[in-house]
Amino acid sequence: MSLPVRYISGHLLWTTHGTTWAIWRVDAGNFSYAPTAARKRRLRALAGLFRALRGEPMLLSLCPQVDPTTVVRAMVADVDLDRSPRYEALGHAVLDELDDMELNGRTDWLALPLPPLSRADQIRSTLSAASAGLSQTLGLVPAPIPTGEVVQRREQADALHASWPTGISMRPATEAEILWIYGHSARRGLEEPFLPTDEQQVRTLGRTAAAHGDLLLAEGGIHDSRARAADPTRRRYLQVSSEWGDSYQALLALSEMPARFALPGAAYLQQLDDLAYPVDWSARLKIVPGHLASGKIRRRARRLRAQADEETTDPTSPVATSGDHEDDVVDYASSLAQNAQEVAIQAMVTLAVWGDTPEEAQGRAKQLASDFGATDYTFARPMGAQRELWEAMLPGYRTPRAAIGYVQHLLARDFALAMPWCGSQLGDDRGAFFGLQLASGGARPVLLDADRGPRENASGSMAFIGELGAGKSVGLKTAVYNVLARGRSRSNPRSRGRAVIVDRTKDEEWVRFTEACPGSTQVLRIDQTAAISLDPLRLYGGDGAKKAARYTESFLTLLLGVRPMDLEGVALSEAVAAVLAQPNPSMSRLTDELARRGATDTASHTLARKLKAVAGKDLAAAVFDDTLPVADTHGADAVVFCVASLALPKKSELASEHRIERLEFEKVFGRALMYLIAAVARETTMASKDEFAVAVWDEAWWLTSSEEGTELLLELLRDGRKHRAAAYVGSHDADDIGPSDAEKGHIIRGLIPHRLVFRQTTRSLAARSLAFLGADDTDPDLLDLVSSLSPIDLPEEERRARAGEALYRDLSGRIGLMRVVIPHDPTVMDVIHTTPSDTA
Repeated sequence: MSLPVRYISGHLLWTTHGTTWAIWRVDAGNFSYAPTAARKRRLRALAGLFRALRGEPMLLSLCPQVDPTTVVRAMVADVDLDRSPRYEALGHAVLDELDDMELNGRTDWLALPLPPLSRADQIRSTLSAASAGLSQTLGLVPAPIPTGEVVQRREQADALHASWPTGISMRPATEAEILWIYGHSARRGLEEPFLPTDEQQVRTLGRTAAAHGDLLLAEGGIHDSRARAADPTRRRYLQVSSEWGDSYQALLALSEMPARFALPGAAYLQQLDDLAYPVDWSARLKIVPGHLASGKIRRRARRLRAQADEETTDPTSPVATSGDHEDDVVDYASSLAQNAQEVAIQAMVTLAVWGDTPEEAQGRAKQLASDFGATDYTFARPMGAQRELWEAMLPGYRTPRAAIGYVQHLLARDFALAMPWCGSQLGDDRGAFFGLQLASGGARPVLLDADRGPRENASGSMAFIGELGAGKSVGLKTAVYNVLARGRSRSNPRSRGRAVIVDRTKDEEWVRFTEACPGSTQVLRIDQTAAISLDPLRLYGGDGAKKAARYTESFLTLLLGVRPMDLEGVALSEAVAAVLAQPNPSMSRLTDELARRGATDTASHTLARKLKAVAGKDLAAAVFDDTLPVADTHGADAVVFCVASLALPKKSELASEHRIERLEFEKVFGRALMYLIAAVARETTMASKDEFAVAVWDEAWWLTSSEEGTELLLELLRDGRKHRAAAYVGSHDADDIGPSDAEKGHIIRGLIPHRLVFRQTTRSLAARSLAFLGADDTDPDLLDLVSSLSPIDLPEEERRARAGEALYRDLSGRIGLMRVVIPHDPTVMDVIHTTPSDTA
């Protein structure tokens, strides 16, 4: 057979039947784990589009094979590989890994046969198609479509598109994409053509496109000698033979639906992505305005009423059902009458599954029917109609009789409840290989472009939530590795990726990790062996006097227990200003200045005594020892503050003014110094717009437990976009990052677009994590899912295979299930884990 393709120009397709189709590629939304409010918004947008469509549109959703080479190209896009040799090696390792996987995606399309421009145009189109068909039969090249007709049809399609609501985003398909649709349909399960990327779009075949499809379609594989000997009732599949081999496909039609349905159970088209195998689907619609359909529906109601009367008077009649059908039809007619914009939709839904063998294809078809059996959605696999259903899934074919036999009568909202075009896409179009999304029976690469947020006027910040051992820190380190490894851009020679990290672990796991990452690392240890000074007067004195004054005063008011507007606070502010006006300001000079002023001012005298007492402590050298060199936080790619020796107050201690006043000095000093470190991290990450830099706070509760730390985090989140900076934060509880009962907490949550939730077996923590993610925190299925991520009660091999599972909300607000993949960099793989056995 040959496909009914006569000519292609742009997104227009002329068929051998005399019709012209326009095809658009639809941008799908990801609503697998979206909250009810988001689903309802999408539902309204879909219903609005279906009410605006007319004629016989076709919805199409296909699972393309993904080319590993394309994934790696997207990984290295704009990366200067000459300056990033380890990232280049990582690309080769990822390519080798993906070559062994079954990668697929999901693409969505809208195809619409354009109405004739006029009666005369319809006649001309029919005659022209007949002439082209005769030319093909005689082995001649058909005449091309006149340029004037192409322009008219393109203007017609553009006008139709402009008249539709804007809630569903779509763009005209390309010629290469249209041909891919036909190639994919003929080669399901084989080495099919890869879906063209933007860089691979080329002008295609025009009027010679008809030669694209020389196929042999065999119902039940009857030309296969093995199939001929089998029971024909068991051969309900289609064998599509081409020069690329034999594709075994099983086609199913939606034959029954529940009488009443609502979200989420009604979203059967969206739920196809949750199955263990890929499924293509199409929906041919016949849309009639409500006022034109209401007369037929009223007549149908009268016939059902008469039939119901006969059933009630006939004692031999089976159980009466006409009355129920009559009620449904009356409700249907009432809904059409109530809304002038409502339409009557006749929907014919077809699904396709495939396998390497006829048995595998039929097995998947049986499994699909079984999976939906419990929800009262019935999918039939008619014998003898497999070829017709296959044709029903392709633009250009007339609606086959077999599909018409399974028509469902629905309103626009009823069909929209199926949530078409809502597959589970996740991640960015380019960026580092961050992990795998498990959907449609295969793996979908999830790319993370860390710098995309600032480039597109959005935040690039990320949050990682999960219980101990759930994979939170590994996910955080993977994200940091990607920033450091791919930060050098071809378009900007001065670019690089940077990270400023606070390491609170005793074994300095972040030090070991960053030293294994590409780039240089500077380690600042805040303990008795401190060798570098963090004195804010020395760090930011001179041109940054205002900055130095602010950070010094905030640090010392926390350390000395001074209220800013008390006499001591005022005296401190005046002394800081005086020292900054002098050459070589430092903490020791500030102490001397306060002692000098203390001869005539009691407040200054008290402050000087306090500062001398603090300077004598062993942990204070990092701030008060003038002999130490000042930290140069702009030289290294990664800057790590080791603070395991610092003691920090607990939340309960900070919640009470009485308990704050009685804190041990170690905790008071630790709290003040951690504020200073956070301030240095903020300034370092925002120092240069040529560099994308992240401030990393694992176990972020220590930062947000104080008002000052919360304010610093909020400043970085607010201002980071303008300076190509972001915050990466991790914690066990979502409220540690942005307290849900505080106004600033809500602002912080709103400024972190990338959010990952790992395993939470505690129900309350799981609910808070889902709320932070933006999902429904009362959904029992979601709560169970969060508690079962990366389970630990599995055999070792299976446990490792599921390590890193998380629910991820990407920059576009889509939520999906994925598994973070550790970078295939041998040096990093040795140190990224934190379990005791791995560390040893």
